[in-house]
Amino acid sequence: MEFVGVLLGGMLALAGSLGAASLQARHQRKHARASELWNRRAELYLDLLTHLRGTVSFAADSDPLLVAYGPQSGEDYQLRHELRARVTLFASQEVRDLWARAADAALHLHAEVFEGDHVQRVSCDRVIIPETGDPEYVRLLTADKEARARLASRLRTELEVDKYLAA
Repeated sequence: MEFVGVLLGGMLALAGSLGAASLQARHQRKHARASELWNRRAELYLDLLTHLRGTVSFAADSDPLLVAYGPQSGEDYQLRHELRARVTLFASQEVRDLWARAADAALHLHAEVFEGDHVQRVSCDRVIIPETGDPEYVRLLTADKEARARLASRLRTELEVDKYLAA
C-alpha cells in the first residue's frame, strides 16, 4: 500500500514536471515567433520609408496621365511587387492604406514637378526644384509631407518605437 502511494506521488510529480516543461516550451516558441514577426515588421516598415516614392505607387497603373511617372524599370516593378507582398503578409490594414496613400501622394507630386515645369536641371544626376508659390505644387507638396508623416507615425506606433527608446 505504501509502495502504491509512493508510485502514485511519483507519477503525479512526473506529470506536473512534464506539464510545466511543456508550457514553458510553448511559451518560448510563442515568444520567439512574436520576436521574429516584430523583426520582419520592423525591417519591412523601414523599407517602406526608404523606398517611399512614386515608383512604388499603384496609381500609375490606373491613371493614364500618371503612367510615365510610375515604375519605369524592371527593378521598380520588382521592388513594388516585393514590397506589396511583404505589406500584404506583415502590415496592418491601416499601414497598408497609409502606405498606398503616401506612395500615391509621392507619385502625384513627382508628376506635378515635371509637368508643372518646377524643375531646374543642374546636371545629369542632380535635379533642383526651386521654391515656387504655385498653389497646385504647394498643395501636392503639403499632401506628400502629411502622408509621409502619418505613415511614419503609424509605423512608430505599431513597432512601439518610442516605448522601447524611452526604456
